Amino acid sequence: MENLTKQQIVLLTLLVSFVTSIATGIVTVSLMNQAPIGVVQTINRVVEKTIETVTPPSIKETQTVVKETVVVSVDDQVVSAVEKNLKNVIRIYRTNTDPSSDSSQMVFVGLGAVISSDGVIATDNNIISEGGKYFATPSDKLLNLSVIRSVKGEKIALLKIKNDDKNPVVYPTVSISKNDLKLGQTVVYIGGESKDSVSTGIVSSLSAKEIKSTDNSTSTPSTTKISSIETSIPGNFISGGLLINLSGELVGIKTIFIDSSKTDLFTASADITEALSLVSKTE
Repeated sequence: MENLTKQQIVLLTLLVSFVTSIATGIVTVSLMNQAPIGVVQTINRVVEKTIETVTPPSIKETQTVVKETVVVSVDDQVVSAVEKNLKNVIRIYRTNTDPSSDSSQMVFVGLGAVISSDGVIATDNNIISEGGKYFATPSDKLLNLSVIRSVKGEKIALLKIKNDDKNPVVYPTVSISKNDLKLGQTVVYIGGESKDSVSTGIVSSLSAKEIKSTDNSTSTPSTTKISSIETSIPGNFISGGLLINLSGELVGIKTIFIDSSKTDLFTASADITEALSLVSKTE
């Protein structure tokens, strides 16, 4: 020991401490295995209490985050989508005389969807005839309509509720979908001549046509546009009936396709957006 340097003495001390701690652990484990159960439980409580005392506050205060998974059924989605749009469904009538006169006879011609807060309504262009006067009954009152766009050969016509400029009315509007439809996607039809009726189905077929660009500066000479939507929804359809997705967005309007024998075809909402933008440009 006298010949050892200070560094060697320190290392020797550490070695002895290490060996002693290992020996102490072995002896303790052996004694614990041989000790009565009551003694072991007491020692465990002392150890647990000691660990709890030295636990950092930041760890003890950590909150547990519980994630809850909510399952929404298709039925709930359909009900929600329909409820969003019932106020947007307009029933359109036509007469050639003043509807307040006794000799006038109003004829139901179809449905429509309110697509702007100032009262613009999208419907099937085939129900619009020259010289006809149109009226709407969104509730219990009669509203005068003016035709603001009806072009021969187009599927969508736009009408507008005549408002009092001094007391303008803000109408609830349908939300027009901007997403592409997919085959197999669930859709909901809202129709009914005298009262609302609902049917569900899927998109069974999509027809598209190529639209050539008139702008030579664009890098895309042509685009593809959905020309008709066919669904698996059964029943009798009414012109202007709404086709919506499960988010409650308008994806199509029921229109008559003169060049097709099928009666379950819808015009895509892109045609509605296009017609509305053309009207806005001319105003």
